Amino acid sequence: MRTDTPASMKRGRPNGRPPTRVFINYRTGDEPYGAVLIDTALCARFGPEAVFRASRSIRPGEDFAEAILGAVRESSVLLAVIGPRWLDAVDAHGRPRLHDPADWVRREILQAFHSGVRVVPVLLNANLPQEQQLPPAVARLSGQQYLRLHHRYAPADLERLVDEVAELLRRPAR
Repeated sequence: MRTDTPASMKRGRPNGRPPTRVFINYRTGDEPYGAVLIDTALCARFGPEAVFRASRSIRPGEDFAEAILGAVRESSVLLAVIGPRWLDAVDAHGRPRLHDPADWVRREILQAFHSGVRVVPVLLNANLPQEQQLPPAVARLSGQQYLRLHHRYAPADLERLVDEVAELLRRPAR
């Protein structure tokens, strides 16, 4: 049952998609179950139109880059889901993906920072990367207060995460 969907969200945009409130940023090869669990819990509370997870939210034929970056810009909160392989993911040439300006995880986080979207790291069996471990462009991620999602406490952790997001969405934008 949706209880936190304001009337302004139901109106939608000219392209037919309602404004995104929560953007889920995740690396496909790094604990993707976490992004799906978070998406499911947030959709149950706010409705699927208020939550953006690329593999569920982008429609066939949509411009991928435009859909992703537009959703980040109109979000209130970006959840950066970080698992144990998030920082160490490499491309086909063995280079760290996060250091590649074309890496989508990096691009989404940068877009959020540039757009004034609140970025909340969500740690899945991982620690928050330290500033010196991150490329300078996204180093400020290391200073963001985070939430944890642990498999042993998943129901309680998910409930807290959804409640925290609901509280953030109730606050006026800065």
